[in-house]
Amino acid sequence: MSTSRFDCWALVKPYRMLLIGTVLCIIMFTNLGLTMPLMLKIAIDKVLPNADFQLFLIMCGGMILIFLARCLFRYVYCYLINYVQMRVLIDVRQKLFKHLQSLSLRFYEEYRTGKLISNVINDVAQLQQLIGISVQLCDQLFMLVVILIVLMIMNIQMAIVPLIIIPLHFCNLLYFKKTVDVDIKELQERMSEISANLAETLNGVKVVKSFSKERTECKNFFTSLRPILDIQMRANGQWVLSWNIVDMTNICAYLAIIGLGTLMVQKGTMTIGDFAAYYGYIGMLFGPINVLSTVTGNISNGLAGAERIMKLLNTIPEIKEDPHPVKVERLNGYIEFNNVCFGYNNKKQVIKDFSLKIEPGQKVALVGPSGSGKSTVTNLLLRFYDISAGEVKVDGINIKKLGLESYRNNVGVVLQEPFLFSGTIKENIAYAKKDATDEEIRNAAQMANVEEFVSILEKRYETTVGENGASLSGGQKQRLAIARAVLKNPSILILDEATSALDTVSEHLVQEALDRLMRDKTTIIIAHRLSTIRNADLIVVMKDGRIVQQGKHDELLNQDGVYKEMYFSQKKTAEKI
Repeated sequence: MSTSRFDCWALVKPYRMLLIGTVLCIIMFTNLGLTMPLMLKIAIDKVLPNADFQLFLIMCGGMILIFLARCLFRYVYCYLINYVQMRVLIDVRQKLFKHLQSLSLRFYEEYRTGKLISNVINDVAQLQQLIGISVQLCDQLFMLVVILIVLMIMNIQMAIVPLIIIPLHFCNLLYFKKTVDVDIKELQERMSEISANLAETLNGVKVVKSFSKERTECKNFFTSLRPILDIQMRANGQWVLSWNIVDMTNICAYLAIIGLGTLMVQKGTMTIGDFAAYYGYIGMLFGPINVLSTVTGNISNGLAGAERIMKLLNTIPEIKEDPHPVKVERLNGYIEFNNVCFGYNNKKQVIKDFSLKIEPGQKVALVGPSGSGKSTVTNLLLRFYDISAGEVKVDGINIKKLGLESYRNNVGVVLQEPFLFSGTIKENIAYAKKDATDEEIRNAAQMANVEEFVSILEKRYETTVGENGASLSGGQKQRLAIARAVLKNPSILILDEATSALDTVSEHLVQEALDRLMRDKTTIIIAHRLSTIRNADLIVVMKDGRIVQQGKHDELLNQDGVYKEMYFSQKKTAEKI
């Protein structure tokens, strides 16, 4: 995995014009509110001494019009910022999910699922919050500059106070932000780890309960939460200290303004109205500073979340499609492995100089001890990983040249532990073909012996199976997986120990369904029990990533070697049982 330069702006760039419009609206909204101290000055200096109620009524009418315009700008900017936030939320999550689909299995072996969920849900929510804060930040900074200019125009001598105070505030904020940023990043990383551990524990709840580890898991969860409390308290303590410094600095500024204003009013260089307006603008000046103090922590959270999102988005997919892929409708199923080598890391080769040719419609069994590389061969055929050396061809075309979607649409897989989604039986079968008709689904179910148990269910095909088929038995789940493969109707079929975990009755039903599925298809069978592949056209025996024997069942039994040893060992074990 590699990452490019962190660029948060790239996530919101498509909405830059809307953001600019939002900032302009919120600036207009805020700056219209700056007229109030000016009106107070006119009231004190003009209306009050002369009892000029006509001028007062004009002022009232003007203020009502100004604040009506302010309401309009508030509505527009609230609508725009909410729209942009929600669109970015949806777009970034969609982009993240699409990117995650493009990453190889190697990535998922290294990156925990719970952390990915945290990236997609929590980090994107932090980014959404950051957008609103950034718009608010632009407004407050603009307001700060405008008020400072107004104060300097009104009285350049008294402006020395805000010109001294503002840099002190910014130094304070920058210092504490730098200190807290480290805590924020650590906090988010720990929270993603907690999310990952939680997902793992909930997925393994059967194991937890079977070993009576509920208390242990609760203790571990509480233990992992303790550092979170410490980090949050430390960060909050830093911000409270920062806010206290802001308050004390503001108090000093207010006292200085009151003192200087009183002297100038006494000397006649400033009217009472000027002083009241100046004091009002000073209060408004410290408003943005207080806002900055409040949102700085949220900015740190948002930036940390955005950085994690960009790091994930910048992860380069290991499996890359050819720039000009060959798209195929239907493959014949002629497979060639030519001197293939592969390792999950650079240190150890799992597959070594593997060469094999499989004819269309042929049924080939891969057998061998655990860890010999059987499943790895099928993973390479599916192009879940790219080979280190050699070549894999289907119908004479290097699979790297084939379009991934069209190629994998021609390959069906039935695993030892099939995965089912938490929808209905019908939805799980139809997953193989989005436009499948009810008749096609029923035909696939009948071929896979699914109808045998669906017919006794109250809701039949609309029965919800639960998370990963929790309400179904192993044999029922396996038959659903086979029905899915039947509906897909692939040219190439991979059976990864599809019956090894089943009882005798279930195995008979599943094997019957598999026999129907394998008709006229190039089939690769990974088998642990050798008795299940006696009728295979070719048996390939693997050991330590190499082919050590190949032939039919009877031929291999007449040879001394791995196959004969495995067969009689299994037979001896079965006889004891």
